[in-house]
Amino acid sequence: MYRTQEDFPLADDNRVSIHEKSRGETINVYIGEYAGRKYLHVREWYLDKDQEEKPTKKGVAIPIEKVDALLEAVSKVMPKEKKK
Repeated sequence: MYRTQEDFPLADDNRVSIHEKSRGETINVYIGEYAGRKYLHVREWYLDKDQEEKPTKKGVAIPIEKVDALLEAVSKVMPKEKKK
């Protein structure tokens, strides 16, 4: 199911853009809530015809209770990549 910006009420206040792509697309990290559960989103956003930012289906939503496991996994991978 495609969701619009209105489905992510916390996105405007807590969204952090971490990467700019072409044509106004960005990758954003933010906390959103859906069906009473909070999620960490890493998602691509785009500019619509009215120049308003909208989220796409491209991304991942991780339940908040799994974020510590994600951070641990990233910390294990990153030191290896920094040495290259």
